[in-house]
Order: sequence, then C-alpha cells, then structure tokens
Amino acid sequence: MKLDFATVLTDAWTLFKRDRDLLLRIAAPFLFLPAFALALVVPDPPMPVAGAGDNEAQAMAWADAVQTWAGAHGGWYLLAYVTSFFGTSLFYALYLDRDQLDLRQALTRCLRIFPRFLLAMVIVSLPAGAGLLLYAIPGLYILGRTMLTGPALFAEAPLGALGAIRRSFMLSRGSGLPLMGLAAFSYISGWIAGAPFMMLDRALREAGEPNPVALAIVDAGAAVAAMAAGIAMALIAVSAFRRLAR
Repeated sequence: MKLDFATVLTDAWTLFKRDRDLLLRIAAPFLFLPAFALALVVPDPPMPVAGAGDNEAQAMAWADAVQTWAGAHGGWYLLAYVTSFFGTSLFYALYLDRDQLDLRQALTRCLRIFPRFLLAMVIVSLPAGAGLLLYAIPGLYILGRTMLTGPALFAEAPLGALGAIRRSFMLSRGSGLPLMGLAAFSYISGWIAGAPFMMLDRALREAGEPNPVALAIVDAGAAVAAMAAGIAMALIAVSAFRRLAR
C-alpha cells in the first residue's frame, strides 16, 4: 500500500485531539520530566573545539573530557532515555493491542514487552545515530524504515527485537521516502521548537549566576518541545503502521 504523508499526519492529529488528556497524562512523567531534569541540572556533553594547535592533542583532550563527563553524568542521560522509551512503548500498548486495553492493562502489558522494545530501540539507534551525525539523510532514512519496529512489537506479539526490526523493514518496503519525511518532520520540528529555549539556557548560564526561576521556565519550554516531538513520533508511527499493516 502506498503511504501518503499528509494522510498519516492527519490520522496522528486526529488521535491526539481525541485522546489529548490521556496522552498528556502519560507524557508528563515519562517524556516531559526526564527532558526537564536533563536540561535543568545535567550539563551538556563537551563538544570538540575547532582551532589552531595540535589536532591530535585536542582530540585526546576532548576524548578525556567526554569520558569524565560520561562517568559523572552519563547514567542520568541513560535513565532519562530509558524512561522516555517506556512512555513511548506505553502509547503503543494502548493503541496497538487487539483487545483495546485500558491504561492499567496497557501498563501491565508494556512492562512485559518493554525489555524487547528497549533492546530493539538500542539496536536501531546505533546506525540511525551514526547516520544523523555523519550526514542527516541516511540517519533519517534509517529512522523512517525502522519507525514501525515498536508498533510491530506490540501489535504482532510475540516478536523478538530483531524480528520486529525485520518486520518494520518489510512493511516499509516501497514507502521508505514518505517514512523518512515523517521521521524528519518529527525530528526537525522538535529540534526547531526546542532550539530557542536551549539557546536561552546557554545564554543565561554563560552570563554568570542565572536566575533559577528564569532558568526553570526556559528549560521547561525545551522539555515541552521534546515531549511534543515524542508524542508526534509515536502517533505518526501508530498511524503509519495501521495503514501499512492492513
């Protein structure tokens, strides 16, 4: 079946309008709070500094700084990402079970499937993240082709992590470009919405002792943008899966 970009977005928006209250109750603890905590209290990882001098020495110094940062803060990033993945998997459990579960039942089912979902997301994130870092288009294409992994795990259980990834590639055959566009829409929209808040956060911190209330408001804005992008990606994946799995 040919996938239509606008139709999938319309389906996702319809789901959000219908279930907005429930979606936001789930997203608040699992998507908003982790992003807010990271922005507010965890420093960004060190970035390589371009400039004159010994490039090898600079690279070693940057690697040491990243290692030090990871030892001090990497665990918090890992916890935040795992929590966000759990919230996303709960959306899938709600929308993609044949028995139309309520929230309590969906939570129970989600706890049972989540280890496989998390493994699948880790496997997918490695090539997608590398593609996004090296050149955006390959990373976005991988995100698009693997977008249906989570929905397949919940809609077609029992599936293993690798089986769900294979199923996503199978379902997305012939629809790679529309799915890449949908992935880009979610990813880039979230980045654009959050970028002004992160710039303000950086400016406040670099100016000296920032006002904690102002900093909290700015970081809350960044977290809302991240939450909105997470909800959008999940609902787009659900809508695309329903159309391609018919």
